[in-house]
Amino acid sequence: MQKFNKITMICSIAILILGMSSLAHTHTMWLNVSEYYPEWGRSVVYFGWGHGYPVADFLSAEKLGTFNLITPKGEKETLEPGPGGFLATALKLSEEGNYIATASLKPGFYTMYVDKGEIHHKSAPKTGLSGVILSLHFEQYAKALICAGDSGEAFRKPVGHTLEIIPLVNPAEVKVGDYLPVQVLFKGRPAKYCPVYGTYAGFSTGEDFAYATGTDGKGKAKIRMLHHGPWLIKAKVKLPAPDALKDKCNELSYTATLTFEVK
Repeated sequence: MQKFNKITMICSIAILILGMSSLAHTHTMWLNVSEYYPEWGRSVVYFGWGHGYPVADFLSAEKLGTFNLITPKGEKETLEPGPGGFLATALKLSEEGNYIATASLKPGFYTMYVDKGEIHHKSAPKTGLSGVILSLHFEQYAKALICAGDSGEAFRKPVGHTLEIIPLVNPAEVKVGDYLPVQVLFKGRPAKYCPVYGTYAGFSTGEDFAYATGTDGKGKAKIRMLHHGPWLIKAKVKLPAPDALKDKCNELSYTATLTFEVK
């Protein structure tokens, strides 16, 4: 009986670990926009953070690395995140055209480990810890596409993120049932055979995605637009930690999101 109880406890911990590991891998940042097609030259961008699109949890401004607005002319304006949990920030769109709101998190470490039968989370390297379940160095990037009265080609220009999703067709020209082709770049080169997920507001309040695919050998993928309204596309790249970081983490994790609206 004592042996059985021990096995049961081990199995229970294993199941919990698997569940928590999944959550850790999907904790994501993205950008929401109040008006993806503003008529009066104004809109509001605010942050999504967590496991459920379009809003889940609050993101601290201290975690942000960069926050910018790229104008139709390609000029980059630094944005100051607004107060409050969602960091809602008013945008002044002074000219007609396509705008891209961009953001990144400060790179960091995340470690999950077991100590005395309990799971612990630490925003730090795994150095000196035992019972490590998950240990990674992460980078996260986000873009939101805003159409202020012009279709244009501005969305197809890279913004320079380490991992980036680029639409090959302006979402304003895509209808429900169409496929949106995208190019995924990692360090400026095609991200080959990279998992890509898509979902729309209202599909799920959890971590489920409405569509799943992957890039081909040229770093391209197609996501079918199953519903009208705001959409989130997510791409992820995971690599083994290099020798210089193996004492701090087990893998490198890069995440990119792209948000827009299908009319």
